[in-house]
Amino acid sequence: MPESRYAMWRNSSSKSVTDQFPYDSIRYKTFNNVIDTLCCIGFKHAFVNQVGYGDIWEIDIEKNVLYPYFHVVPTTVSTDVTNLQYNFQLIIMDLVEPDESNEQQVQSDTLQILLDIISLFRNGNITKVDEAERPVYYSEGQYTLQPFTERFDNAVTGWMVDFTVMVDNPFPACNVPLKDNNNCID
Repeated sequence: MPESRYAMWRNSSSKSVTDQFPYDSIRYKTFNNVIDTLCCIGFKHAFVNQVGYGDIWEIDIEKNVLYPYFHVVPTTVSTDVTNLQYNFQLIIMDLVEPDESNEQQVQSDTLQILLDIISLFRNGNITKVDEAERPVYYSEGQYTLQPFTERFDNAVTGWMVDFTVMVDNPFPACNVPLKDNNNCID
């Protein structure tokens, strides 16, 4: 697949945005960086064994999935005057014994994993890394975490949440990669 125009423009500099992840990903705040950060947090969580990204129908639990499994589904991106709101559905699941004897324990464990991820965006170091100690990746508001059982083909149970990652974005027009200096709008 050929690179997008933005990827080529970004890569024309001495350092690409993606090469600087995870350290400078907060400064650049692209869609890729937000996805990478969510997946990285899931991957680094001590109780998550596999992480996935994409449409919910891309979860193929018939293959070699290692549980607990964390999946990030992008939904929408909203704008405000000075920020972007990246909206996702976060899903965490684990296998349940055939007799369902551990179902309550699996629900408790997977709920705690999602609460840990929410906590990192509300109170963790990821929210205070710019020079002025302002939050740059953050989340606010209330979330409703929804349990599920046997939603997919395997005997899995877990939780999902509609989750918003907010990033500051002053929409600087001077950073738009125009072909020349001609002004299109008078």
